[in-house]
Amino acid sequence: MENNIELHQLQEWFHVNELQTRAIYLIAFFLVLAMIAIIVSKKYSLPIVVGYVLFGIVISPDILNLIPFLESEFHSWYEFLIIKLDYITQIALAFIVFTIGSELSLRTFKRLGKNIYIITIFEALGAALISGLAVYIIGAPIYMALLLGAIAAASAPASTIMVLKEYNAEGPLSSTLMAVVGLDNTLALILFALISPIAMMFIGTGESLSIQLLLVPVFEISAAIMIGLVLGYLTQHYISLVDDKTKKVVSILTSIVLSSALSLVFGLSSLIANLALGFAIRNFAEKNLEISEYLDTLTIPLYAMFFIFAGAEIRFTQMGSAVFLLTALVFLVSRIIGKYGGAILAGHFSDAAPVVKKYIGLGLFPQGGVAIALAFSVQKQFTQIPDTSLMIFNMVILTAALTEIFGPLFTKEAVIRSGEAEA
Repeated sequence: MENNIELHQLQEWFHVNELQTRAIYLIAFFLVLAMIAIIVSKKYSLPIVVGYVLFGIVISPDILNLIPFLESEFHSWYEFLIIKLDYITQIALAFIVFTIGSELSLRTFKRLGKNIYIITIFEALGAALISGLAVYIIGAPIYMALLLGAIAAASAPASTIMVLKEYNAEGPLSSTLMAVVGLDNTLALILFALISPIAMMFIGTGESLSIQLLLVPVFEISAAIMIGLVLGYLTQHYISLVDDKTKKVVSILTSIVLSSALSLVFGLSSLIANLALGFAIRNFAEKNLEISEYLDTLTIPLYAMFFIFAGAEIRFTQMGSAVFLLTALVFLVSRIIGKYGGAILAGHFSDAAPVVKKYIGLGLFPQGGVAIALAFSVQKQFTQIPDTSLMIFNMVILTAALTEIFGPLFTKEAVIRSGEAEA
């Protein structure tokens, strides 16, 4: 009997050891892909995020299944490892939203005035309402419409900022645009946290819509914000007292992981907590702590892994259906209408400069990292509707890739027409 137990333990040890070895191979392979993606993206002037996602798509199970000489055992291990390495995407997601929070400067917002808040609310909610309503009208379930609406509010700050830097754009349009694309991602994260439990209710949990149901996400968001603010205050206070770069980096990493862990323990949104954490470290400090300088290089592999994993999760078998293509087209077009129309409408309620009112809508089309991250969260959270959550994920990957390609062209046109691009 004891011999059988020992044999079983030995077999289990070999199984685990082999799993870990293959996981290391896969991570190494993905990092090599990330390096190639960066080289290719820069050569063809593509956003690096798009490069990561495209390379992830190339190595997705659906594509690898088309290769005849790969054995079925390889496919099984590959899909199994992608699922098991999910924790990497969770860590990367925490850093992504932390970075967004750390870029929200109250000093900048105060300088730009109330116009950025008006524009952000109108364009983000315009995209959310119009896209959500549009996909619902063509027959999508209400929970799917709600989730897509929340995701539609997000934009792609990296793409917009890259264009502004490329053309050395300076002026009221450029400064307002940079602030708005950061704020609407924050609003998208809050919308997603509010809408998720409501969408869960419509899936069929049996719980009816009530004030209590609506107050629960508000309480959870408030609690998550409190965790982030408290940890952020303590972290920035410690960082401001030390000069050693290693201690600063370790303290920031610790605060991000601790914020995520506390959120999971109490059933709160780690996205909101880390957003508040980054915001607190940036704004509670009396001097610029240069957070991005510490994290930019460190987080490149994490971001690369996240978006490659996201691309690898895509499933082409679903994309060929007429329902998918119609819904994706409606979502893409309605989001653009909502963003542009909301920005134009905001001009009538603000005293922004004429050039801002006229052209800012053209700079809001790209959708990237945050939208993909939220769609990925849908796939992981809403396991009761695997087909629908996969459809949402595939749809956002497709539309994000398209807007990351043509969106910067409209941003370029906006800064050129406004006269803010360097001649």
